[in-house]
Amino acid sequence: MPKEKLTDRRLKTMKPAEKGKRYEIGDAVVPGLAVRVTDKGTRTFILVGRMPGKDTVSRPTIGEYGVVTLEAARAKAREWLELMQRGINPQLHVIETKAKEIERQENTFGALFSDYKKKRIYEKDGVTLKLRNGAEVERSLRSEFVNDKMVDGKKRKGLKDRPITGITKADIIRVIDDKVDEGHETQAHNLFAFVRMMFNWAIDRGVYGIETSPCDRLKPKVLIGEKNSRDRVLTNEEIKAFWIATGKISYPYGPLYRILLMTGVRKNEAGRTARHELHMNEALWSVPKDRMKGGAIHHVPLSDLAVEIFKALPLNNAGAFLFSTTAGEKPVNGFSKGKVILDREMLAALKQLAADRDDDPEAVTLKPFVIHDIRRTVRTNLSALGVQKEVAEAIIAHKKKGVHAVYDQWEYLDEKRVALQLWANRVRSLVEPPQENVVPIRKKR
Repeated sequence: MPKEKLTDRRLKTMKPAEKGKRYEIGDAVVPGLAVRVTDKGTRTFILVGRMPGKDTVSRPTIGEYGVVTLEAARAKAREWLELMQRGINPQLHVIETKAKEIERQENTFGALFSDYKKKRIYEKDGVTLKLRNGAEVERSLRSEFVNDKMVDGKKRKGLKDRPITGITKADIIRVIDDKVDEGHETQAHNLFAFVRMMFNWAIDRGVYGIETSPCDRLKPKVLIGEKNSRDRVLTNEEIKAFWIATGKISYPYGPLYRILLMTGVRKNEAGRTARHELHMNEALWSVPKDRMKGGAIHHVPLSDLAVEIFKALPLNNAGAFLFSTTAGEKPVNGFSKGKVILDREMLAALKQLAADRDDDPEAVTLKPFVIHDIRRTVRTNLSALGVQKEVAEAIIAHKKKGVHAVYDQWEYLDEKRVALQLWANRVRSLVEPPQENVVPIRKKR
């Protein structure tokens, strides 16, 4: 095979081979690189080389001239020669590289999220939760990481179609910073915990092509700040406004929020309530252990107000969930949207209450609170009503510690019933204050 210094001009002027034949000319610049010319004038770059320990010469194709430039062909030839010296077949290497790239592109963040939801968050039926807070985990990851969203009036592209191996620390930080900038530090802490947990799960599975997490070495205290302990408790005036507001909010959010106030359960525990959990003849609600933070079944005696709320719920025909926007087929979600409505109606109620007592309604504001603060409000008021600490803690299902967790299995069921009825009476007195006891004096005849 003759050799010469190949140039673009030379390549363009090469004559076609005789009919039914072809010829090759080697490159004097890069050993092993050659161009093959067919009888139709097609010029193709090839690599002429021999694998270590092999007698036969191989001629893997680099690419057709015009599609592949001369410089690109020389660079590829050098790369393939190095592979051959290491005993690696260049053609097999190309096939494997393409396969890995296809796999990388298929292993997107959205695909990981879908697998995580199916295998880690939910049972096989797609409804029953494996994670107690699974509904919140799914909703948070979907809205903040997976889907597109609006940030400062501009559309922020979600990570759904991004390869997992291409997700960087900067991507994680950007999402967390958005939440902090919105003033939701607690949610930012939760969101970071959720995405870190998903990446750790992916690494443990070992099928997504990642061995390190973009969350590694990111410290929540540095990224977000200290996780502050909340101490917000609704005032009596706010409780009254809460009751007025929830009376105006349509099903399922209005009744659901009232149940939270009546029982002190967490929103995820109440939001997934199924029909079979209620024993109305006994005025009892049994929350299954797989939905409880403490991992134990939680029996909630129902006050008369709580019974009224549950009895007034619509009869869903498509499924067993009592709080639902799909006729019971799926449990309610979208608590953030419901909270926006609650805040708006509560502020309106507070303004009206101020106007009723001749105060300036425009001076009224609603101090920010989160749904979990309702639970703290219940616990605080139970103490104010003189309920014993053990009973109050049992009502909100705080897990026992130490030896009591093993030996004290008594649930204070009767005591909880009395305490929750006291709390219902207290709420009723706030929202429906008794009229003044005025006795008219008869005129003396």
